[in-house]
Amino acid sequence: MVDECIILAESPAALIELYGISVLERLLRTLQRCGLKRAIVFSSTSEVIGQHLAQVSWPRAQLNLTIHKQESESATMAQIVDVWPPRAEFILALQGDAVFDARLLQIVAAQREAVGLVDLAIPPLLQPLVASAPNVLHGKFCGAALLQRDWASAQIGPFGDVLRDNLEQQNIAALDVAAQPVYSATLRRELRPFWFPAPSATNKKLAERLLLNSAQKGTLDFPAYVHAPIENFLISKLARRSITPNQLTVLSNIVAWIATILFATGHLVSGIVLALVVGVLDGLDGKQARIKVETSKSGNLEHWFDGLFEISWWVALAYHFWRSGELPHAFYYLLLLLFAEAMDAVAKGSILFTYRKLIDELGPFDRLVRLVGGRRNVYVWILAAGICLGAPAKAFITMAWWEVVTAAIHIPRAAWVLYRTRKNPLGLVRSAT
Repeated sequence: MVDECIILAESPAALIELYGISVLERLLRTLQRCGLKRAIVFSSTSEVIGQHLAQVSWPRAQLNLTIHKQESESATMAQIVDVWPPRAEFILALQGDAVFDARLLQIVAAQREAVGLVDLAIPPLLQPLVASAPNVLHGKFCGAALLQRDWASAQIGPFGDVLRDNLEQQNIAALDVAAQPVYSATLRRELRPFWFPAPSATNKKLAERLLLNSAQKGTLDFPAYVHAPIENFLISKLARRSITPNQLTVLSNIVAWIATILFATGHLVSGIVLALVVGVLDGLDGKQARIKVETSKSGNLEHWFDGLFEISWWVALAYHFWRSGELPHAFYYLLLLLFAEAMDAVAKGSILFTYRKLIDELGPFDRLVRLVGGRRNVYVWILAAGICLGAPAKAFITMAWWEVVTAAIHIPRAAWVLYRTRKNPLGLVRSAT
């Protein structure tokens, strides 16, 4: 896979902002997350582009940037070859005024021959956004290509014209967006890889809706379906601010630990209100990171923090019910809950390790279990119902047995899938289920 690229960026299109960051900035952040190390930015408006990129931006800080001024309005293949990195046989060439799904950039960069990225089956929703893109092969040229040095050296003319002509004449391979896998391991759902040129003022809201949709994870539990529109509304506002995902993580954890204190001291109503709020806050940091391309390795620590405060809630509740006398055997139910969760985690982990997918994604039945199965969000709703009905201790007992039932479903399910896999090692998940 190549780790160097050339970006053709012109003001003002490349500087159009979507959710608080420019199209060019978004592209550079995406490239860093795709593993690229160096980017050469070509522009006839290099002064404006340079001033923009001079701003400190940690999400692309590891990407080595060089800005070259081009004398002509459009960058030619000869100009691209002139700045071609030494010892590089292939290089990724991109229009800097376009938004690309990271999966598309990774696929193009991983090719072993010169290719041009095209879209030959554009969905109706995307058509208004890509109308301005150049036509090619009864579709659209997406503005991305993997160039080979010897081939590029033999070409004459502007980058875009050369690519389109060679694609039409089949002198260069066409990589069709419509033919790429739609499953996203990051989002745990199917999402067609997207791309679009910098939108006009008319289409800006449509472009931002597409980006917001691309930040939504799939395979949700029932409460998460209720949280999703609330999260999206909040993110549509927060994404235009300088608030970082880590700051949202800290806020969520502060509220969560306050809820722990409230549960332990018997303030169940206040505690459950904050726990419900945490259900929404907990989804904001990940969405903020994805929509602003600010994901980082440190973001994975969030799951550990979530696990800690989640356990603290159940311990705090058990302590309150035991101390108050409402449930003398509260700690036995706590141990039952935690043991069932541990067994459930083993079942889930075995599937994740084998297939790189959640057990909830194996089939319709598994998605149904995910919808109502034992999870923090579901427990919080059970507890909220118990508090409203004046029976919080019974709700705690229900939570423990709810997890037992969930584990009792997941353990044999995982065992069966793994058994079928051993009998058919080359089979896909769908054949194992």
